[in-house]
Amino acid sequence: MIFKLSSILAVALASASLANTSPVSLEERDLDPTAACTFVVSPSGTPDLTEPLFSEWNYILGGGSSTVTGPDTTGLYTVEKGLAADGVPTAQVIAIATGWAGTTFDGPWSGVVWTVQSATCEEETV
Repeated sequence: MIFKLSSILAVALASASLANTSPVSLEERDLDPTAACTFVVSPSGTPDLTEPLFSEWNYILGGGSSTVTGPDTTGLYTVEKGLAADGVPTAQVIAIATGWAGTTFDGPWSGVVWTVQSATCEEETV
């Protein structure tokens, strides 16, 4: 998939909110609550770890800070990330993010295609 997941979220939510052009990260914004999401992902091969995977996921998911662990014994990675969009109800953000299960996209630095095996989110106050 050519587009970042954050681009898909932005397009899906465009009618609800204008994009915030401020360079302030999600953690620094006064967005309350956020969706605390966990994505279990599988790579199409062995990722090139020249760049840390959290950098790749920060890019894919639109900035901020993500936590990546793995691979586990089955070769899967776990990505944790808080998601929010100005003026968009958290329930809608959760519905969109959990809908990414089954989505595939190219990792910009790792050299692999990632498949989202599962996506779970819950409302969280920052």
